[in-house]
Amino acid sequence: MRHTFLDRLKATPKRRLAAWGALGYGALLLTAAFVGAEITLRSQTRWVKGVFVPVGRRGNTVWLPASPETLSRGVVGIVPLRPNRGHAVLGEAKVKGTLVFRPIQQERGVLPNGSVAWVSTFVYNGTPAQLGVAYEDTVVASPAGPMPAWHIPSVSGERDALVIVVHGHGGQRAQGLRMLPALRRTGAASLFVTFRNAHGAPRVGKGYLSLGDQEAEDVLAALRWARKAGYRRTVLYGFSMGGNIVLSALRDRCQPFPLPVTGVLLDCPALDWRQTITWQARRFGMPAFMARHVSTFVQYVVTRRSGQDFDTVDQLAAAGRFNVPILLWHGTRDRTIPISQSDALAAARPDLVEYHRVEGAKHIRCWNINPVQYDHTLEHFIRRVLPGLSQGEHHA
Repeated sequence: MRHTFLDRLKATPKRRLAAWGALGYGALLLTAAFVGAEITLRSQTRWVKGVFVPVGRRGNTVWLPASPETLSRGVVGIVPLRPNRGHAVLGEAKVKGTLVFRPIQQERGVLPNGSVAWVSTFVYNGTPAQLGVAYEDTVVASPAGPMPAWHIPSVSGERDALVIVVHGHGGQRAQGLRMLPALRRTGAASLFVTFRNAHGAPRVGKGYLSLGDQEAEDVLAALRWARKAGYRRTVLYGFSMGGNIVLSALRDRCQPFPLPVTGVLLDCPALDWRQTITWQARRFGMPAFMARHVSTFVQYVVTRRSGQDFDTVDQLAAAGRFNVPILLWHGTRDRTIPISQSDALAAARPDLVEYHRVEGAKHIRCWNINPVQYDHTLEHFIRRVLPGLSQGEHHA
């Protein structure tokens, strides 16, 4: 008589089945933990996230094949591949069949019909020159080594106030270029920096991130650079993990600052890494109990490999010690950092935090949903915490 697999399974002792199940579950947890730890500890992405697609154009309307990136809500940017040279900012999408139609809002150079182009919700993938803005390549001397940076002087040329912009985990300085026109309108200068073990920056030890702890020293180095360059006051601006970095720089051990820090801007900040790791496990479809187990193992592996102390980068626990005004944005569709973290920070410090919960925005894409409103909020906040700024650039 031929036995089926189900028959053999029924005949297997329950203890053996339980042992196999436990072994399989353990192997799954270990695999997920090591993969999760590797993602958490490293940040070496060279290219700004986007997709390459063929472009159709008629007049001031562009059509693109439908994809998650081209279908994204709000504004996107498009850059044709060489030999074409140009850049365009595209408005809200309209879908017809498998095509996405978007109006051209701004254009520099030429975006020809039939070209192949890079499309992204990060809008820009180059340097400030992509916006027609003059800038200086410079180096911030950090204890970890020379950190590449972009210095964009104020419109007036006066060296009074400086906004230090810090990108996120796996990100690049170009992430913040969407906000550069608004920053210039405030009358402040800007310094777009990177941090140790990110792409293009010095590697320290095994190249592991400390999730905001040691990277805060690179922000202090940027403050020393600013003082040496003749600036008198600063604001810090962090995206995602960059938000944790700038908040880590507010700790008592980092003071006194080389220059006064009069305010902080945060876009979808990572405030509690333990919760974020659990959130990420749930994002990939794991049941709640499994996500908690994976998160515990990831934290253990990260700590064993790098010595990470998750308490030192728990900004929600540190919220009571913050003493500067904070402008905070977070999108309701953020699948990378749970919006509940920003909700908690705003609730903990209503005396300091101006909170904007952006409906429909994905991770660090709050600007894309309503650029005019985002820019207005940014400009108003900076003028409030940096009073007396000289006249900045006018609206285009």
